[in-house]
Amino acid sequence: MKETISVNSLNKITDNLDIVKVVSEYLTLQRAGKNFKALCPFHEEKTPSFVVNPEKQIFHCFGCGVGGNAIKFLMSIENLPFPQAVALASEKAGVSISLGRYSHKDSEEANKIYNANKFASQIYTNLLFSQTDKRAFEYLAARGLKEPDIKFFQIGYASYSTDLLVKEIHKNKLQIKDFIKAGLVKDDGKADVFRNRVMFPIFDWRGRILGFGGRALDEQQMPKYLNTSENQVFYKGKILYGLNWASVPIKEKDFVILVEGYFDVIKLYLNGIKNVVAPMGTSLTSTQINFFRRYSNNVLLMFDSDQAGVRASLRNLETVLKKGCNTKLCVLPTGFDPDRFIDDYGINPFIELINKSKNFLDFSFDIYSQQHGIETPKGKSLVAKEVMKYIEFLPDAIEKSEYRKILAKKLNIKEEILVQSISVEEKREDDTELNKSDNKLSTIDYTENLIVEILFSDQQYWEKLLEWNGEMTPRISVIKQTSKELLKNNLQLTPSNLIIGVTDTAELDNMSSWITQRALKDVSCFEEEKKQVIFLDCLKKIHKICLWEKLEKVKKEMNTKKDNGLNYNKELEVLQTLLFELQKENVKNG
Repeated sequence: MKETISVNSLNKITDNLDIVKVVSEYLTLQRAGKNFKALCPFHEEKTPSFVVNPEKQIFHCFGCGVGGNAIKFLMSIENLPFPQAVALASEKAGVSISLGRYSHKDSEEANKIYNANKFASQIYTNLLFSQTDKRAFEYLAARGLKEPDIKFFQIGYASYSTDLLVKEIHKNKLQIKDFIKAGLVKDDGKADVFRNRVMFPIFDWRGRILGFGGRALDEQQMPKYLNTSENQVFYKGKILYGLNWASVPIKEKDFVILVEGYFDVIKLYLNGIKNVVAPMGTSLTSTQINFFRRYSNNVLLMFDSDQAGVRASLRNLETVLKKGCNTKLCVLPTGFDPDRFIDDYGINPFIELINKSKNFLDFSFDIYSQQHGIETPKGKSLVAKEVMKYIEFLPDAIEKSEYRKILAKKLNIKEEILVQSISVEEKREDDTELNKSDNKLSTIDYTENLIVEILFSDQQYWEKLLEWNGEMTPRISVIKQTSKELLKNNLQLTPSNLIIGVTDTAELDNMSSWITQRALKDVSCFEEEKKQVIFLDCLKKIHKICLWEKLEKVKKEMNTKKDNGLNYNKELEVLQTLLFELQKENVKNG
C-alpha cells in the first residue's frame, strides 16, 4: 500500500515557511506593490515576470506558467522529487514531523555512487603518497603544493595501470557495478576509466564526493582534463568546484570570485582568498548561479585574458546579469591565469588587480571599442548596440537608466538616441508576445478560470461549489474534492493549501501553476450581485458542456458497436438519459 504524508503535516510545514524568505535564498526579489518580482529562474527573460505573493504564499511566472507554493518552488529550483522537497522544506521551516517514506536521504543508488567515489578517492590518495610512483607528487610540488595542501584538497593519483582500481574493488569484495555507475570503471567492468592523471575530487556543498576531474600527466595525453561522466549525482551544469570550502567565506566577504580551473581555486584558497569557486567548464549555468547566490549576490568574473577567456567572460556576463547579480570583471595580463600570476608575482599584486576590477559596462565597452572603434559613426553604433545588450539584461529599471546615461556620455551621444535604438526591438518582441497570448481560450478553459478566480475572491463561493451536484470537469472536480479534504482536516481553503492537496494529482498536468495564476487574478471589478450570477452561470455552463461531451462519447461507442453488429441497447439507454438531461437544462435556461 502506498504510504502518504498527511495534509495536516504538510500544512504544518507551509505554515512555518515564508515563501518570500525561501525564494530570496535563490533569487533577488524586488518589491512590486503587494507582491515581489524577479527574473524567472526557469526560463530566459529580460523583463521580470516571476511573481511572489506573500499574502497567499504562492509564486507564479507569467512568462513560462510555472507556479505553486514554497514546496513546489523547492522541487523546481533544486530539481527534487516531492518527498525530498518536503523534507528540505521541513528543515527550512524548523518543523520536526514524521515523514515516513518522505525522507531527505538520498536514493540507494545515489548512496552507492557516493560510497564508490569515497573508496576511489582513498585509493587515489594512497597511491599519490606511495613510494612506487612519485610522478604525481612531483608534478604537484612543481605547481607549488605542499603535502598538507594536497591532503586538505584530497588530491590523488590514478596510475598507468589499466585496472588498479578494479583490482582494489575485487580485493575489498565490493560491487563492480556501483563503480561502473559512478563512471570510475568502464562498462565491461575490467578497466579503470582514469589512468595516469592527477585526480581532483569534486564535492557538493555538503562535502560528499560527486565525481572527479583528472588532469593528464603527459602533455600529449588527451583530453587534458577528463571529468566523471554524468550520472545520478554528477551533473556538470549543477556543480561549482570549491563551493564546499567557499560557502562561509563568500558570506563573510559578500562576494564570490569565479575562476576557470581547479588549480586557480586551490592557489587562491591557499593564499587566503577563500571566496572562490570554478564552474565545471567555462560556461556558467542558472543552477550554478542559484547555488552561490544563496550566500551573496555580488560576483567577480575572473577568466583568462586570451580570446577564449574573453568570450567566456562575455557569455557568463550575460547569464549573471539576467539573474540580477552585481557583477564585476577582473582582467588578467595576457597569457596569465590566477594560478600562474600568483606564482610569478605573488598575492599582493593579485589583490591589487582585484581592486581594479571593472564593472560590466566598462569591461564590455573596452572590449567592443577595441573591436569596432568609436571614431566613426558606424563604430559607435556597433559598440552602442553590443553594450546596450548587457544593460538591457538588468532587471532593475533604475539601474538600466543610470547605465544608459553613462554609456551615452562615453559615446558622446544623447541618451534619447540610445533609448530609441532599443525601443524598436523591444516593440517587436512585445508584439510577438502579444500575438502569442492573444490566442482565445476555449469556452471550457475560460469558464473554469472564472470559477476558481471567484472562489479565491470570496470564501462564501466555496459553499456554493461544495453544494453543487451537477457535472464537473476534471480540474473543477479536483478542486472540489481537495477543498472537502482540507475542510475535513480543519484547514483553510487557501491557494497554498490547495496546491498541497493537488500535488499528487498525476492525471492532471500543471494544476499548481493553474491555481497560482487564478489566485493572482483580480476580479474585484465585478459587482457582488453580478459575481454571484456569473459564478452560477459558469457552473451551469460546465455542467452542460460535460453532458455534451458524455453524449458525444456514448454516440461514438454506440456507432462502433452498431458497425460491428454488436448489441448497443445499454448505450442507447444512456444516450436517452443524457438527451433528457440536456432538454431539462434548455428548459431551465429558457
